Amino acid sequence: MMQEEDQGGRFPMAAVAGARVTAAMLGRPGGPALEWIEAQPAGQPRGAPLLFVHGAFGAAWIWQEVFLPHLARRGRRAAAFSLRGHGRSQGGRTLRSASLTDYLDDLRLAAGQWSEPPVVIGHSLGALLAQRLIGQVPMRGLILLAPLPPDGLTLVGTRIALTDPGFWVEALAGSLLPGREPAVALSRHWLFSEGLPLDRAQRYAARMSAESPVALAEAHWPVLPLSAAFAGLPAFVVGGALDRMIWPATTWRTALYHGAAHRTVPDIAHFLQLDYGAEGVARLVLDWLDEHGL
Repeated sequence: MMQEEDQGGRFPMAAVAGARVTAAMLGRPGGPALEWIEAQPAGQPRGAPLLFVHGAFGAAWIWQEVFLPHLARRGRRAAAFSLRGHGRSQGGRTLRSASLTDYLDDLRLAAGQWSEPPVVIGHSLGALLAQRLIGQVPMRGLILLAPLPPDGLTLVGTRIALTDPGFWVEALAGSLLPGREPAVALSRHWLFSEGLPLDRAQRYAARMSAESPVALAEAHWPVLPLSAAFAGLPAFVVGGALDRMIWPATTWRTALYHGAAHRTVPDIAHFLQLDYGAEGVARLVLDWLDEHGL
């Protein structure tokens, strides 16, 4: 059940020219309600609805900054949700024990909010969740931004520990230590490019959520998903040339696994939806959707 909040309620939404942005909570029996932010175009929408899935330490707000209004102004229905314990979703008290199975249940709930299958757009850990639901929930298409590869963090984690130990130590702290502060430090120091103004990087980093150590540990255990190509699912993989976590070689490997189109965006780091040049990434997504009639 979706319960919408009005402009004067708990989740005030800023006015966006050419788009209507609303917030709601997705309720369900026996599970935490999830934050839902949706952008509708001012006119008749076109194409399949777009569902955005954030990664570790994030929440729905990550997509609201650039992507949701950008796509809505261009006629697209787009929504983002926060996984349990993230953003304004319920479940914060049990976040540290939340599993990938719990997160997949959250994604299933969000994917069923429309009367037609969405195009699912996942970032980082959210992209891994999206991959693991290929063939299990109806999708019109799949877009993976700076994705964890199909095998998860198995090889990525080892490579970071060997080649970028400072990043690895802060990532480990962000995973294991309670509270938001380790995630804030990790984001501010490592996950944005130098092209993003410092005040914006600090503002974004300050909004990061704590993360479940259980879910992150499970992401190291390889569970290969169905290939998008075998499922007949159009797919697109986008990476950042300056991403210290998901290198271009890794995004290429993910694209080959899924038989997907691939682009590496120059001068941008891991948070492609927030970094300097995020509008260009949103245009890449829109162009790919239009090329495939989605």
